[in-house]
Amino acid sequence: MALRQARLAFGAAILGLTTITSTAPAFAQYPVVVTGGGYARDCYMQVKSRKALPAKALETCDIAIKQEDLSQTNRAATYINRGILHMREKNHDRARKDYEAALRIAPGMPEAKINLGAMLYYVGRYDEAIAALNDGVKVENEEARAAAHFNRALAYERIGDIDSAYADYKTALALRPGFEAAAKQLQRFAVVPAGAS
Repeated sequence: MALRQARLAFGAAILGLTTITSTAPAFAQYPVVVTGGGYARDCYMQVKSRKALPAKALETCDIAIKQEDLSQTNRAATYINRGILHMREKNHDRARKDYEAALRIAPGMPEAKINLGAMLYYVGRYDEAIAALNDGVKVENEEARAAAHFNRALAYERIGDIDSAYADYKTALALRPGFEAAAKQLQRFAVVPAGAS
């Protein structure tokens, strides 16, 4: 049965919504690969590994942005990676500024849009998060695209667009089989024929 021919019965309790909120951060922060070496590459590796102390990782990214002669792509990627570090520290305003800087350098960069969308979700700006994630779902990397669909589903759910949320959770799981958070969210839905109660 096609989704457009069905009504989704949504039975999330407050506990379910709390679970949604707490799962979003784990799927929002995708670092962007930097080619070559130097501080920009070190910044990427520190974001990816999550092992460096936040202050040390931020310092590495700052040096890369201020001192290295980077290609436009690597400069945009380094802003995104530094933005991720700011998000991890819950400094959403600084993260937003870094994602916007990346987008000024490389307009429409889907990785920037994914992370910007996640940041907007964190601060409760769901419609803006959806707009950013609409571009983020175009990224080539399937794991990042799955995260974009998952995050957009969270935002859709927050604005009450249950059909779109359901579709995005399904897409996230199809792109990344074994994506436990998406599978868990889908368990909360039941598809019932139109007109059934």
